[in-house]
Amino acid sequence: MAGNRENEHKSTYCHIMKRGPWRAVHFDWHFGVDQPEKERKGLITERLEIRSMAEKLNFTIYPSAKNILQTRNLTKPDFLRELHRFKELCASEPCGCILMTISSHGEIVKTDDQGGSESFEIFEDNILTHQDSSAFSRDDSRVPVREIIEVFRDRKLKPIPKIFFIQACRAEENSTTDVDTGIRVGYRQENEFQYQDDPLNRSHSTPYLENSVMIYSTPFGYSAGFSYRIGSHVWKVLQMTLKEILAQVPVIGPVNLLHWLKETNNRLAKSEEYEIDDIEYKPLLSICHTLTRNIIFDTNNN
Repeated sequence: MAGNRENEHKSTYCHIMKRGPWRAVHFDWHFGVDQPEKERKGLITERLEIRSMAEKLNFTIYPSAKNILQTRNLTKPDFLRELHRFKELCASEPCGCILMTISSHGEIVKTDDQGGSESFEIFEDNILTHQDSSAFSRDDSRVPVREIIEVFRDRKLKPIPKIFFIQACRAEENSTTDVDTGIRVGYRQENEFQYQDDPLNRSHSTPYLENSVMIYSTPFGYSAGFSYRIGSHVWKVLQMTLKEILAQVPVIGPVNLLHWLKETNNRLAKSEEYEIDDIEYKPLLSICHTLTRNIIFDTNNN
């Protein structure tokens, strides 16, 4: 028994995850009232499925089910304020694991700091929030993923596994259809849209945070598949894969996060193309992590 506990300590985060409840938060943006051309109609179904997945894994969801507007359709200041509240909850109360999911429009932006290089250009992911009526420019509604991740850089949270799911385009958002079609990467410069012909001249700036994993719904440089009926196509496949894995728990044991993600990508990769509303695209999870152990969701012991 002592040997089993030692192996668990070295290979998984289970001993850390037993320190307190697992906490989850979901932020999403509809964009339907003041920006009808950007409306994302599948959010109700999508949010229900995200909540269902979190509950099946025994996460405590912030805020309560009665207060969903607290994390929906926020301006940038309100979003960052609510994000800090969730982080402070995780840091001040017992917490064994953190899950954050974000669903919005997104785009890549050329960073201010190019590292002095003249041979390549550095871009970073941004999500879009609702425009603040007092804001002066579009920039005031963009939030770099880097800034979101930095909120959780806290000494108390350092050993805790942190999981970030992000459903957002990772290219210039220029489609008015319900499904993004996998366009190649573009970027904004002096308010004009341009394409980079040579992908070798682009570099992606990936945020770094200890004991964390970031899961994007599409690779860097592409749009993300989204339907007005189901929301995120990739998250739907993620939910279906989790359902199958949970049915096998008595045989294969608790849910392993990376195994779950790999199985989801295996399913997505079986077809060359997917189609929603007669529009074909290629969705795939893009995973970046600094994990040193396996994240195991042993729901019987949480």
